Amino acid sequence: MQEPQTTTPSGIDPRNPFDNPTENRDYNLDYSDILPPITAPGYELPVLPAKLERANIRRFYNLGGGILLLHLVATNVIATILYTIFPLVLSGVDRHLNGTLPDNYDSIVSSYISNSSLSMALNTFVFLLGNTGLFLLGCRWAKIPIGSLFQTKKLTVPTMLRYMGLGLFLQLASALLATFVDDLLVKGGYGTYTPDFSLSGSKLQLAAMILSTCLVAPITEELLYRGFFLKVMSRVSQRFGIFMSALFFSLAHENIAQGILTFLVGILLGYIATKHDSIIPCIVVHFTINSYSMLTSLLNEFDQELANVFSGLTAIIILVGGAVLFVYTLIKERLPDNTPRQSLRCGRIAIGAWPLVLTAAIHIGAALLYMNVN
Repeated sequence: MQEPQTTTPSGIDPRNPFDNPTENRDYNLDYSDILPPITAPGYELPVLPAKLERANIRRFYNLGGGILLLHLVATNVIATILYTIFPLVLSGVDRHLNGTLPDNYDSIVSSYISNSSLSMALNTFVFLLGNTGLFLLGCRWAKIPIGSLFQTKKLTVPTMLRYMGLGLFLQLASALLATFVDDLLVKGGYGTYTPDFSLSGSKLQLAAMILSTCLVAPITEELLYRGFFLKVMSRVSQRFGIFMSALFFSLAHENIAQGILTFLVGILLGYIATKHDSIIPCIVVHFTINSYSMLTSLLNEFDQELANVFSGLTAIIILVGGAVLFVYTLIKERLPDNTPRQSLRCGRIAIGAWPLVLTAAIHIGAALLYMNVN
C-alpha cells in the first residue's frame, strides 16, 4: 500500500519533490534533508540547484563513494592481517609440537592455505565482515532506516518468478557477450583475467565455496549495493541510482566476464529494489543466479557428460524463455525517467564527488593490471 502524499505549505511533496510520475514515491527519502526550505510557504524548486542544495547532494554522493572506498581499503587490510596472523599461528603450533621447522616451512604453509578450505573461509569472513559492517555504518551515517529496505510492496509470486527468469537470461546473455569481448581483446593482443572457481578441492573446501557463493555473496552484496549504495545514490533520481549502483557493482569485480554480468543484472536488481521498496527480491534473484552457476560447476566437476546435457537443455530453455520474458518486461514496464531538474542534479554533481571517482579509478586500474598480467 502506497503511503499518502504529505502536504506541505509549499505544495511540494518532500518524497517526490520533482513531481516524477515514473518513480516509486515510497522508495524515496525526505528531500528536505537536502533542501530544508522545500517545505516553506510559497517555495518553488529552482531549475538549477543553488549552492546549499549542490553541497548537500554532493555530501550524499561523497558518502556513497566514501563507504565503497572504505570497504575497498578495509577488506584488503583485514585480509592482509588475517593472512599474516594465520601463518604465525600455524608456525607457533607446529614449533610447539615438533620443536623445529623445515627450511621451506613458509612455502608449505602458503600452499596449505591456498589449497585448503582455509583460504575460502578467510575470504568469506572478510567479505561478510566488510559488506555487512560497511552497510550498517553507511546506513547509520546516511540516516537510512534499515527496516525501510525490507518492506517488499506489490510483489506477487508470478512476478518474482519472472525476475528470477530474467536474471538467469541476463546471466547467459552476458556470458555470450563476455566471450565475444574476450575474443576481441585476445585478437588485439590483450590477455583477460577470469577468477578461478575450481571445485576440485576437499569436501570442506567445496562446502565453503557453496556457502560463500550461494548465501554470503547474495545477501551481503545486496545489503551493500542495493541496500545502502542504491538508496544514497537515489536521493535525487532513482534512475541515476540504479545505473550508478550497477556500475560500481560491476567495477568491484575487476574483470570483464563478471563485470558485464553484474552491470546488466545490477540494472535489473536496482529496478526491482526501487519498484518494490525492498532488497529481499534482489537477494532471491542474486541467489538464483549464483546457485545456477554453482550447480553447473558441480555437475561439470563430477560428471562431464551429465553437465553437458544439463547445460545445453537449460541454456535453450533459459535463452528462449528469458527472451520472451525480456520482451514482455520491456513492453509492460520501464525504468524510472529523469525530469529536467533531476538531470541537472546527477552526473555533473557526482563527477565532483572525489570518493566516487577515486573508487572507480582504483577498480578500473586493478582490472587493467590483471589484464596485463595475464
